[in-house]
Amino acid sequence: MKKIYLLMILILIFELTCSNAGNQTHYLSHSRYTDPKEYGWMLDELPSDVTGICEIVKQQIAHHNLLPYYNVPSSKGEKMPRGWPPVMTELLKALKEIEPYNVYESRPVEQRIIGSCSVESRFLAGLLRHKNIPARYRAGYFKNTMGNVEHIVRFWENVSRARGVERELMGEDPAAWKETMNAITMREQIEADKHIEHWICEYWDNNEKRWRLLDANNTFLKASSGLDVSFHLPKKYYEFAYEAWMKMRSSEDFNPDQYQEYPQDGRTHIKKSLLWDYYSLLNHDIGSDLSPQTSYEFTLKNYEELSKEELEELDRLANLLSNDPTKEELVTFYQNSKTLKIKSAEEDPYSFVFQK
Repeated sequence: MKKIYLLMILILIFELTCSNAGNQTHYLSHSRYTDPKEYGWMLDELPSDVTGICEIVKQQIAHHNLLPYYNVPSSKGEKMPRGWPPVMTELLKALKEIEPYNVYESRPVEQRIIGSCSVESRFLAGLLRHKNIPARYRAGYFKNTMGNVEHIVRFWENVSRARGVERELMGEDPAAWKETMNAITMREQIEADKHIEHWICEYWDNNEKRWRLLDANNTFLKASSGLDVSFHLPKKYYEFAYEAWMKMRSSEDFNPDQYQEYPQDGRTHIKKSLLWDYYSLLNHDIGSDLSPQTSYEFTLKNYEELSKEELEELDRLANLLSNDPTKEELVTFYQNSKTLKIKSAEEDPYSFVFQK
């Protein structure tokens, strides 16, 4: 009898392992943004380890808020190419035309592409997929990063100065300008315990048999918050969009100011992030074609305008994502949805819900 039970357990473990492996392989396929197409040859000599790939991504893209940290003057920053939309072919084409004309050699900041976390995460996912490593990019927020008040205030003061925020006041009364900028940082970030919008990459660690957070731009938290983190971002510093949604819907003392991203209020921004995360898991990139004239009207709708039916469906979506759904579960939810269907996903041949 013991042998029979042992055999049953082994069979169950084998079936679960096969199921997991099958689910991860869906994220080996490229999306409309990560496919290198005719520039694939530029990636053929990539290292096989994720740390080495992160090092390469870090050398190609400069986050727009880090230019002051790198001491890049505005006059030079304005001449650097922009990585938007974050389409792999356009990024590789630009890198090919800028010295050192490849993705392997270290390049000065001024010779990188200016981007953001959404660019970095997609570029990283594209490189990982090219090396046959399952990867997906997720929407969410940095959290627990507001501890070093002096460091944070100084960082955003430098960012505001570089951007020319309140330029007239800065010229007339530098001391008053500094006091104003620092007061804004204290109110909107430190005191609110700001959770900063952040796209991140997940890759499937075949040794540990789990998805792991991977962020090629570990310089950002060092520069903005004084936090030293590795490319493998500790989960204590990251909150998925579905986690923020579930907290918002269940907590009586929820503070929407934690998530405000002008011009959207905090609740509306969480709703948008939840939807973007879902479409990304369906392998359909959302980004450059987002406008009221496209099929994304629902992602732009203010939280306060949502109907009871829409809120309940978003609750179910957040619950689904909290359980690391399979491709089939993601697609089934989409097919049964009354509010989340978008024409662009169904017309996208890379998407899991593509309709031929």
